[in-house]
Amino acid sequence: MTEAVVEEFSDLVSQTVESRRKGRGIKVAIVEAARFLGLTERRVRACLYREIRSVTAAEWLSVRARFAAHLEAEARRLDAEADLMRVRLDALRNEAA
Repeated sequence: MTEAVVEEFSDLVSQTVESRRKGRGIKVAIVEAARFLGLTERRVRACLYREIRSVTAAEWLSVRARFAAHLEAEARRLDAEADLMRVRLDALRNEAA
């Protein structure tokens, strides 16, 4: 695959690690990201440190699909959080009235 694909692949893997790092160490985040993306821990580390040289088409497509699923789940979570905030805000406004 091209260098641009390798770079984008590394970026997706790195973003997945960062999304799992909140409140936890990097080692735990790497393990969770590897499990989620279907990669080895070593492959995830190689992406983080920009050590990978090539990506297979199957690997690329798999990580893209799993990352898209991650984004969809995050969007649903944020929508639910926004709905909850609207309900709480409405309740506060109604109490004040």
